[in-house]
Amino acid sequence: MGPHTRRPHLREWEPAAPLLPSFAARPQGGGTAPCDERAVFTAVVYALTSGCAWRHLPPTFGTSPATAHRRFTVWTEAGLWRRLHRAVLDELGARGEVDWTSAIVDAASVRAKKGGSLTGPNPVDRGKKGSKLHVPSDAQGIPLAVAVSGANMHDSLALKPLIRGIPAVRSRRGPRRPRPVKLR
Repeated sequence: MGPHTRRPHLREWEPAAPLLPSFAARPQGGGTAPCDERAVFTAVVYALTSGCAWRHLPPTFGTSPATAHRRFTVWTEAGLWRRLHRAVLDELGARGEVDWTSAIVDAASVRAKKGGSLTGPNPVDRGKKGSKLHVPSDAQGIPLAVAVSGANMHDSLALKPLIRGIPAVRSRRGPRRPRPVKLR
């Protein structure tokens, strides 16, 4: 382990491990030995949280940048991140750490140079293509959901679908909580 790497703490790895899709051996044989899933997960989390380009991943992770990016793509298509977010919210809700008294909704515009289905002309960036990320978080700052829309969509139009997208989270007592009491 080098200076750039850190193993995910057990609290980060344990919810993710059972959700990872399994990789079967190639039917034609050959190929390289499978990588350690935890090492690949660590490399992917590092790239996502640090903003590091895939090609600049330090070799101390024990996996190649191509493998890390390929697994990230496979995991994204398999819905891993949504399921992991749901599992973490359920765990926090069961411990009573999700504050349902109020939720704060925020949005950020980002450029989308390559376009895509969820882009639109950005009204504050000379009409360049962009997207908006909408995130409601609980009173403590825990993100409850994430939605993406075109940059030209008004925040009020994204609010109802965003609130409907908050999953019902397990609570310490009683039934699952579907949404916060107040929005700010």
